[in-house]
Amino acid sequence: MKKVLHLLSAGGAGGIELLCEQIGLRGTACHEFCFLFGMGEIAERMKDEGLKTYDFSGFSAPIKIKELVALTRKNKYDAVVVHHEGVGTYFLYRCLIKLCKGPKYIKYLHCSFEDKFFYTGNNRKDKMHYRLLSKILKESDALIAVSEFTRQSYVQEFGISADKIKVVYNGIDISESKEEPGEAGGSEGSTGLLYIGRLVDVKGVDVLIDALGILSKDHSLHLDILGDGPARTSLEQKVRDLGLMDTVTFHGVRLDKEAFFKRAQIFVYPPVWQEAFGISIIEAMAQGLICVASDIGGIPEIITEDKQGILFEAGNPKSLAEAIDKAATIAKSGVMPEYTEAAKKRAAFFTIEKSVHGLESLL
Repeated sequence: MKKVLHLLSAGGAGGIELLCEQIGLRGTACHEFCFLFGMGEIAERMKDEGLKTYDFSGFSAPIKIKELVALTRKNKYDAVVVHHEGVGTYFLYRCLIKLCKGPKYIKYLHCSFEDKFFYTGNNRKDKMHYRLLSKILKESDALIAVSEFTRQSYVQEFGISADKIKVVYNGIDISESKEEPGEAGGSEGSTGLLYIGRLVDVKGVDVLIDALGILSKDHSLHLDILGDGPARTSLEQKVRDLGLMDTVTFHGVRLDKEAFFKRAQIFVYPPVWQEAFGISIIEAMAQGLICVASDIGGIPEIITEDKQGILFEAGNPKSLAEAIDKAATIAKSGVMPEYTEAAKKRAAFFTIEKSVHGLESLL
């Protein structure tokens, strides 16, 4: 059996971490996971599930390098896969490339390259980040992009041959029974909306709240927000400023998502950057929800036809309000089953088995 070491910055409740968890559980190879700078909810759950994890968060940089090299040599990995972005993660991954010649090195491209959000304004840090990224893209034996859009963004920016980058869509476990979406006009008489993801500026949750402000007089809506992050305080203030305290509920990080899927009819995913994929969109489609999402990045590769979901102009609260209005009307009408069927059928294309096969075919 082949052995693979996955490098992650941390193990919080994000799409990358959930994908790695499923790769570990479903893979035919032996997949092990090293968390370089922190653990988290998914990392702890992976331990409980019997997956082999390593916590290097308490080590200094020189000790991290020493331990990574020792671990790689001892376990004789066939491949090392790096997932997260960042100078620290890139540096450690590159040290392994230079010091351990046995494994195949694979860089996962979970984010599209976009100037607007890559550069922070810290000239020294940005130059170091770009230089390290350029080097590991060239030095890796293979690259995996989670969408065709993401592949092309790296081809255009770094001049990499498209043949070196394999597109492997993220997948989910669709074997479990799916709940039917909630009935519109339930006990509270409102249509349920759901957002799952990090609370950071690029995810566009502020645009979603502004859209609800536009719609508050026309619809009885309720939005559940699952996730946390540095933007939470400002988003909660925006909710108060718009008088939406009874309309929006922040739940923080929740791993028990099933109950929220069950009582929602509409899933909203409103990023303002070139989102590479959006695994939570697939999760919601598999549950039969109407997905309202930004027309940006790799998302149009998920929602490709009418009734699979509704795309809106990214960053535009009015466009999002119109899309939610359309989705809420559908949720209350007799055509909802048609959208549920189309969404589930599309989600069935994105299986974790395909994701695992795409990765393991490179080993």
